[in-house]
Amino acid sequence: MKDFFVILVEEVQYLAQKKLGRYLDSEELKQVQKRVQFGLECWEDVIIADIESLEE
Repeated sequence: MKDFFVILVEEVQYLAQKKLGRYLDSEELKQVQKRVQFGLECWEDVIIADIESLEE
């Protein structure tokens, strides 16, 4: 089985290039990573709810 969700640095850099016209430096990448991690903190709750919905 493959991973459920992976965001590659290359994908982030592609989006930065598309949006900002440049690549992010290492400090900016760290900031983006922290924000993404914060946004995904409740991933376990989402998975549990999805698994429970399979029982219905």
